[in-house]
Amino acid sequence: MVIYAFYDATWVLPTFGFVVGYATNAIALKMIFSPIEPTRVGPWVVQGLFLKRQQQVSEIFAKNCAENIMTSRLMWDEMLRGPNVHRFEAIVRRHAGLLVDHVAGSARPVLAAFLKFRGYGGWSFESVKDRVADIVVLELPGQIALIHDYTEEALDLETEVRTKMSALPSAEFEAVLHPVFEEDEIKLILVGAVLGVLVGCFQEFVMFAQIAGS
Repeated sequence: MVIYAFYDATWVLPTFGFVVGYATNAIALKMIFSPIEPTRVGPWVVQGLFLKRQQQVSEIFAKNCAENIMTSRLMWDEMLRGPNVHRFEAIVRRHAGLLVDHVAGSARPVLAAFLKFRGYGGWSFESVKDRVADIVVLELPGQIALIHDYTEEALDLETEVRTKMSALPSAEFEAVLHPVFEEDEIKLILVGAVLGVLVGCFQEFVMFAQIAGS
């Protein structure tokens, strides 16, 4: 305002609009996470707004994770169709084999001898275990769809995430939360700068032009 009062150039308001818009958003984002620890500044104790409200932020973050990111459907889909599906299938097959061994128990030698004696197309006890594992892997996706509610209730991830995040030291809490925003910070700052330029142009070419015309 002072510069514009003494130097009436068309570029002043858009330029300073850019500076103010950029600085306002940059400072606002800085205040969200800094300072990490409570710091005394004169008579005041200041801390990053998210860190100061760690309990409330943890509740919102945990709720969002449980409802949109770490749902039973998404987790099971990752295990059943993700890049590590072969590792998950190996675990399922191993436990299916252990289950067959447990069910057979001490009768395993008798069952193995029976299969060999009756000559069931070359079937052996190990091949039966493999066949059971094949069926389990094949049927698992359809059965998983029936237990999503139970999975979410049993894991109770919202409570788990909220409790763990609420208990984190301020520095670790910042390290968990800040990366979520970092890649978009420059976008938010530039949006503020662009809006500042637009407001400056509006003031210079619309408002003051109307005032000068009247």
